[in-house]
Amino acid sequence: MIQARHTYTGTRVSNFFSGYMLDKAFRTITLSGIENDDHLPVLMIANHFSWWDGFIQYRLNKYLYKRKFHVMMLEEQLSRHMILNKAGAFSIRKQSRDIIESLQYCMELLNDKNNLVLIFPQGKIESIYTPYLYFEKGLNYLIQHIKNNIQVIFNVNLIDYFSHKQPSLTIYFQKYNFLHSPDIRNIEKDFNDYFHQCKCLQGKI
Repeated sequence: MIQARHTYTGTRVSNFFSGYMLDKAFRTITLSGIENDDHLPVLMIANHFSWWDGFIQYRLNKYLYKRKFHVMMLEEQLSRHMILNKAGAFSIRKQSRDIIESLQYCMELLNDKNNLVLIFPQGKIESIYTPYLYFEKGLNYLIQHIKNNIQVIFNVNLIDYFSHKQPSLTIYFQKYNFLHSPDIRNIEKDFNDYFHQCKCLQGKI
């Protein structure tokens, strides 16, 4: 697997794309949620809907959580864009024995309260109009094996054009409390419930 690095160049690139380029791509960018920080390691679970994913969450982390940013990426994608490795991206290979190594590395990162780890458990880009997002099994391994306390954040990102040439982006975020046993299907259902709530809120904008 490819472990995360953080370099000056990687930070400059991330700041540029999550700041100037994101502002240029979207007419407005709105944060919607209640800021709540337990000062624990952060596991951020987000919908994967666009090329901008990663930079959006980088921006959210910079404004609210202020942790050292890490994001899990498919190895074939990261290998083609190694500059992202210098900004905190690390790799996972599906259908490979290396997947356990990547998940254990993720657990090591989440043992440090100064870290944030972003994952897209659906494992692929899907439309925001997808009615239900199915999570892959890696998250289940992570939740079942991690020993220390962590803070889980749900993040949903939605866009609308209305009568404008550029879309508006709304970044929804919410602290997740385990209402059931920490099982992948329970988390999947709770995330989809939040996903639906965000879409309902978006319809009222």
